Amino acid sequence: MLYGTIDHFAIACHDTRKVSQWYCRHLGMRVIAQNQNDPPTFMVGYDSTVRDGAMIELMPARDSGPEPAESRRFQPGARHLALRVSDFEQAYTALKAQGVTFLMEPTAAIGGGKLVSFRDVEGNELQIIQR
Repeated sequence: MLYGTIDHFAIACHDTRKVSQWYCRHLGMRVIAQNQNDPPTFMVGYDSTVRDGAMIELMPARDSGPEPAESRRFQPGARHLALRVSDFEQAYTALKAQGVTFLMEPTAAIGGGKLVSFRDVEGNELQIIQR
């Protein structure tokens, strides 16, 4: 049986540099690693090394397809990435102050807590959640 923890989630990006800067500036993440390709792939997250915690891989898009914001919220496939926060109101207020547009008003999370959805600079759906 396989078990463990989540290592990373990958997002194919039109502009990995722009997206990594957005995640660092708006979500408080940092670049943990990157390769030397042009354009580069970035690993971003809240910890300091690739061994310390879950990360997001921001890789260059190489295939055509629908833009993330054009995907319907409940069609098959990955639909959003939820980021757990310790203080929902503080995180929500900070994102609002940075001009982030929310897709809905904060709502109850399944299993308790609050969540709200929004999109990153390329239209990928994210959530902040406090349980």
